[in-house]
Amino acid sequence: MIDLNNKAEHKSLSEDRHLFKRISQNEYKALDLLFNKYYDPLCGFGNLFEKDQMIIEEQVSDVFMLLWNKREALTEIENPKSYIYVIAKNLLIKKNKYVKNKHYLDDKKENQLVLKAHPSFEEEVIDQEHQLAYQKAIAQILKEIPKKSREIFEMSRVEGLKYKEISEIMGISPRTVENHIATALRLISKKVATISF
Repeated sequence: MIDLNNKAEHKSLSEDRHLFKRISQNEYKALDLLFNKYYDPLCGFGNLFEKDQMIIEEQVSDVFMLLWNKREALTEIENPKSYIYVIAKNLLIKKNKYVKNKHYLDDKKENQLVLKAHPSFEEEVIDQEHQLAYQKAIAQILKEIPKKSREIFEMSRVEGLKYKEISEIMGISPRTVENHIATALRLISKKVATISF
């Protein structure tokens, strides 16, 4: 007997990969189709991490903005549905932490007056220039890392995904994820050591 659930899942996975491919080719209509398919389910899923419906809807919308901004890398994703759900979960968890920290800092400000010396205008400009130079250098280093290692590194360090989540999304073992990240870190630390600011 044919497992209908498995057949439907396989069909959905195939459709999602096709939509990801179309999105990566700058087809906005494909993003719209993906949005219509997953927006409501993601909002329902968001209730596990957040109670405020407006925050959930805002973060779920951000998922699709992120997909569009990172569209060139979407062809590498083996499991689009997992990828979308993990992004939604991480955005909501991050938002939750930010709101809690903001309340904590606001309370602290009310309870104590913090006096802090302001840096001079020149110091601020120098600091900004250093930060900009460092960001440009890191961006350049990331371009030199093998494509797959770079994407996995960004999923881990930029998007905050766990190794297990990345392995499910990319269709590889957690050990392979670890190896790719180790490769990226090795190349970054080697290059960073040669940068002088």
